[in-house]
Amino acid sequence: MTSAVGVRSGPSVPQDAHGARHKRSDQRRRNLEKALAALVLFLAFAVTVVLLGLQWLGNQGTASSAPISASHMITSEVLAS
Repeated sequence: MTSAVGVRSGPSVPQDAHGARHKRSDQRRRNLEKALAALVLFLAFAVTVVLLGLQWLGNQGTASSAPISASHMITSEVLAS
């Protein structure tokens, strides 16, 4: 006669140890996701600052070469009699 006590699959690891290992894995994954999210946000911020800076620097050159106003042209064309 044979009696079956029970069939266990996998190694005999206490449930608490497996749960703690799983929690550490989840914590590492969350920390990695937070770090990646922070990196993406920092890169987006840096690109925005660079583009705005380039746009501002580009507008500095065009502001000095503004067209002469019409009133200035009219007064300069009047001849003394």
